[in-house]
Amino acid sequence: MNEKLLDITFDYFESGNVCPIESPKHFTDLIRSSIISSSELGLGKPEEGKEVNHVYSASQLMEAGVKFKISPNKSLLDLSYSKRDGALSMPILNIDDITEVLFKNMMVYEQCHPSAGDIIRQYVEILDFLINTEKDVDILVNKKIIVNLTGDANKVVTVINNLTSNIPTPEFNSHYFSICNSLNEFYDNPRNKYKAIFIHEYFNTPWKIASTIAAIVLLLLTFIQTVCSILSLF
Repeated sequence: MNEKLLDITFDYFESGNVCPIESPKHFTDLIRSSIISSSELGLGKPEEGKEVNHVYSASQLMEAGVKFKISPNKSLLDLSYSKRDGALSMPILNIDDITEVLFKNMMVYEQCHPSAGDIIRQYVEILDFLINTEKDVDILVNKKIIVNLTGDANKVVTVINNLTSNIPTPEFNSHYFSICNSLNEFYDNPRNKYKAIFIHEYFNTPWKIASTIAAIVLLLLTFIQTVCSILSLF
């Protein structure tokens, strides 16, 4: 376990994370402070929060047309959304056997030190919104946003969902609140929403795709036959 903790420490500093300005109280505070200090968005500062009760999952958003991209920023916290491109950018997240313990420790630290803010909890809550099924995990893995070192998509779902269990939903800072609202607004746009419903109902599995294409072809052939029959009468 100690070797893994050392590996995490070295990974953070080798990847260019900034050392925290204030002296960390212990190892958990060191990791948390390093993540916050490396953020280019200044999200670590406590501010008046806003409630978010729901965000559509990654698979729902993708069916509606949202794009998922890797953020070039080093900090996990640096999520961003482009309304022009309809793209959510997220830094790479490695998930392994100790990810759950590491994040839980940081979230407990935030609960015990309210003045430090709860930015890690907010970040994890957004992950929990996005990840509900293995399909959601597969999307983020295929986009290279999540590196699944466990080798099991279902385990990633369990890890993320366990992180938010028995913990009250945090209020979001203005940046995260804006991202969540923008994602929901994109999906709720009638054109995008019906597109998502259509894809989910008719193109969600290989069998549905095959049957939908067969139905379209049959309909097209029937239409052509009808037209030919009408033209033959003249």
